[in-house]
Amino acid sequence: MNLTADLSQLIDELEPIARPGGQGRVLMIMGASRGAGASTVARELARLAARRSTRGVWLFDLDFNKNAQAEAAHVQGQAFDAGFGRDPFWSLTTQGSEQARIIARQSVVPNLYVTQLQARPGAVRQAGLRAAPDYWSAVRGSIDLAIIDAPGDSRAPLSLVADADGVILVADSRLSRVDGIQARRSAIEARGGVVAGLILNRMRSGARSAA
Repeated sequence: MNLTADLSQLIDELEPIARPGGQGRVLMIMGASRGAGASTVARELARLAARRSTRGVWLFDLDFNKNAQAEAAHVQGQAFDAGFGRDPFWSLTTQGSEQARIIARQSVVPNLYVTQLQARPGAVRQAGLRAAPDYWSAVRGSIDLAIIDAPGDSRAPLSLVADADGVILVADSRLSRVDGIQARRSAIEARGGVVAGLILNRMRSGARSAA
């Protein structure tokens, strides 16, 4: 799969990146199975969309433990609070008086911002996800496109699917069974989400950097 060519076609279908009236979009990229390469697809899609964005593209990394997207995108500079002045879609339980928050920093790619957990190692005891329609409404009013990178080995992101404008599933084309794809689609639709497309990925996860 040529990610740049194929995802550029997807971006063409999203033009303009922000809807008429200035409302941005929220897309979730979810792996149909572990190791399908959803994070690579999410990062490349965010990079390409940022080139056509005026208000910015935010890549939300739901893997709070590793936050590999921030490293791969070479974030730098000022940290922005990712709360958008609303109750966010995440909850963080910390040890004692420890502090933790989700921030975003700009990538070396112009107009691309990537989230990461800001906390001392071991400070967060538990992280949770929840529906937050008011939060995503604020996001749409502030940026052109939000891309949510959802780990394929967790059911927790299903709590967010109804808040997204669409979910794009990423499947490993080397796997012949379609049971996982069908099961994930059923789970998304059961939670009020919309599967907007399917990408068959032949690249290994993590094989490409957003830079």
